[in-house]
Amino acid sequence: MSSNFQKTTSNFFVTFLIGLIVVSFMFTGYESMKGSPNAVAKVGSYPITAREYQMEYNRQINFFKNAIFGGKDLSSQDIEKFGIKDTALRNLVQAKLQLEFANRAGITAAPTQIKETIKRFDFFQTNGQFDINKYKSLLAANGLSPADFESDITNQVFADNAQTLFSKYPVSDRYIDEIGRFKAMRFNANVAEVKEEALRKFIDVSQQEINEYLKNEANKARTENLFKERKATLDVPEKLKASHILITTPGGESEKAEKKIKEIAKEVTPSNFKKMANKYTEDPTGKGKGGSLGIFGRGRMVPEFERVAFQLRPGSVSEPVKTNFGYHLIYVEKKIEAKEAKYTDFEKEIAIELIRQSKEKELKELMKEVSEKLAAAIKARNMKEVANLKKKYGFDLDENVQFNRFEGSLGQINIAAEQTKDIFSGLKDKEANFYNFALAGKTLIVAIEKSFDKDLPVFDREKEKNGLQMVLSNKIKQAVLKEIGDEVAVKQFVNL
Repeated sequence: MSSNFQKTTSNFFVTFLIGLIVVSFMFTGYESMKGSPNAVAKVGSYPITAREYQMEYNRQINFFKNAIFGGKDLSSQDIEKFGIKDTALRNLVQAKLQLEFANRAGITAAPTQIKETIKRFDFFQTNGQFDINKYKSLLAANGLSPADFESDITNQVFADNAQTLFSKYPVSDRYIDEIGRFKAMRFNANVAEVKEEALRKFIDVSQQEINEYLKNEANKARTENLFKERKATLDVPEKLKASHILITTPGGESEKAEKKIKEIAKEVTPSNFKKMANKYTEDPTGKGKGGSLGIFGRGRMVPEFERVAFQLRPGSVSEPVKTNFGYHLIYVEKKIEAKEAKYTDFEKEIAIELIRQSKEKELKELMKEVSEKLAAAIKARNMKEVANLKKKYGFDLDENVQFNRFEGSLGQINIAAEQTKDIFSGLKDKEANFYNFALAGKTLIVAIEKSFDKDLPVFDREKEKNGLQMVLSNKIKQAVLKEIGDEVAVKQFVNL
C-alpha cells in the first residue's frame, strides 16, 4: 500500500479495452496530446495513433514498475533514464513494419477470423455467449467505437497471421538428433573469469603520486571537472525515516474514516506509535512493521503527505492528513539532513581514479599475476585458495557447473562457441582437463572434471524443436523487418 500512494506522473487512471489485453490509460498523458494530430507518427502507410502510443507507453511503465521497481511508481527522472518514451515508439514502429511485411507478403485477415477473435473475449460474453449489447456498451463506456476496436483487432489478426508465417521455419529431425547427441557430451567444470578492467581498482597509488599529480594544473582541472560532472550524484538529499497509520476510504466513506483517525490520534504518542500502527493501520505493507515506510526522499510520496512529513520535527506525530488514499497519521522517527558534496572531500578519491587509468603497464602485470595464481589454484583443485583469491579480487566463479558440447557452460559465465570447440577438441586427449584462455580484456579458465551428474536430463525432442524454431524465426523476422525498415519512411509528427 505504501508504494501505491507514492507519487506518480498521474494520480488516477481509467481502464479500457483494446487489442487482446486490458490496459491502463493515463489521463495526464492523454491531456498532453490534445491539440496534436491523431497520428503521432507514421510508418509507411500505417499511422501510429495517440491512443496506441499511450497504450504502449503505459505498458512499458507497468513493466518497469513491477519488474524493476518492485511495484513502486516511476518518477519523471526514471522515465527519462530508461528511455521509456523512445522504447514505446520503437516497439510500435516494429509492429507497423510487421503489418507492412504482411501486406507485401499478401497475407490477409479474414472477416470470419476477426469476428471469432472478438467473440472469444470473456468480457463481451454473457453466460459463455457473445453479447452484442454488452460489446457495444462496454466499448462506449471506455470511449471506443466498434469501428475503432474492430480496426485494431483487424491489425492484430493481420500481424498474428504474419507471425505464423515467420514461425513456420523448418527444422529437420536429423538436426534435432545431433543437438541431443551434443548435449549428451557433457562434463562438470570449474569456470573462472577475470576481467582486466575490474582489477584496476587494486592498483596501488601512493600519497606521493597523488601530490605530484595534483601539482600539475591540467591534472587539477581534470579532477575538478570530473567532480562537477558527478556532483549531482554525490550530493546527499534530505531524507526521512517515517511510519504512518492509514485509514482508507472505501466507497468514498470519508466521514467515517475521518472520525476513526481522529479517535486514534487522541491515543497515539511517539512512544506507542508502532504498537498503534500494528493495531489500526489499513496499509497491509505496514501491518506488523509498525507502519514503517522506510527511508525516503522528496518526490516519492504524494504531495499532501510529503508536505506535512518534511515539516515535522523528528520524534513527533502529525495531525490527520488527507490524501487520495485516505487519512494518515505520520510519525517521523529520524531526519537525514541534506549534505552538499564538496570538492575537497572527493579530490583524493578522484585523483586516485585518474592516476589508475594511466597505469596500463601495472594493470597488465596485475592481470598476469592474478590469472597465474588463480590458474595454479584451480589446476591443483585448491578451492580454498580459489575462494581466498575471489574474496580479494571479486572475479566471477562457477563451481562444479555442467558443461556440454552444444551449450558450453550452463552457469553464469558465458563461454563462446570458439572456446567450447577448443575444449571438446582437446578432450580427445584423455589427459587434457585444464584450459586457460587469454582473451581481449579478460582471462577465462576452465577445469574439466572427468565425471558428471549421473542422471542425464530427458531430451524432449518436440520442446527442443519448438524452441529452435522460435529462435530461428525471430532471427529471420528481425532481418526481414530491418530490411523493410530501411526502405519504409518513418515520420514522427509530435514531440513525445
